[in-house]
Amino acid sequence: MPDKFSTGNEEIDRQFGDSIPVPTLMLIEGGHGTGKSAMVALFMHGLLESGRKVLCITENTVKEYIENMKAITYNFSHAFLQNKLTIMPLHVYGIKWNKEQAAYLLPVISKYISNSFKETNVVIIDSLSLLTVFADPAKILDFFTQCKYLVASGMTVILTTHPNDIPPDIAQRVTGSVDVYLQLGSTNIGGKDVKTCKIVKLIGADTTPESGFAFEVNQIFGIKVVPISMANA
Repeated sequence: MPDKFSTGNEEIDRQFGDSIPVPTLMLIEGGHGTGKSAMVALFMHGLLESGRKVLCITENTVKEYIENMKAITYNFSHAFLQNKLTIMPLHVYGIKWNKEQAAYLLPVISKYISNSFKETNVVIIDSLSLLTVFADPAKILDFFTQCKYLVASGMTVILTTHPNDIPPDIAQRVTGSVDVYLQLGSTNIGGKDVKTCKIVKLIGADTTPESGFAFEVNQIFGIKVVPISMANA
């Protein structure tokens, strides 16, 4: 299995130095509506096409996740039915989480993905918000240490997070531990609202990646690079 993968989108691949190395620990940070789930879907599509098996842990139900991704052109139904993609919802019907229960979520998920090592090549958590909201800093650092161990063993781990989900006193240590760190945002270019991706860190690219790019989420093309320099934003 190759140690890099293509997203299937040449414009995006070019922004990331032609291909993204694997295994890797990737952190995608951005506020609501900045395209985190769409970016994850793009990466997941490329990883599935490269023959990898994916575990996706999401805040949506299985049906909601598949339908939401179909709406932006990524159809994961076949991969799901063929057991190439496993979707695990974080929300359980009938359970109301409290602070004490939620504090246990991150260690439980960490153990679960560790036990999934033989069945999957990629773990995606979209997003970490529910897992970190009541977790103490030591538990968060332990989680990222475990992720680094899994990556060293050959698993790719992709995580999305909102700003401030990770306490400020450990944020620098966390972002310093990942191989790929992307910051998503939004801006207005020439009167048009677009999303932005800043490539803060990318270790192992074939060529030097761009520092950032603007994009939109298109119902036909998925993620589409907006061919306007972010310097003009």
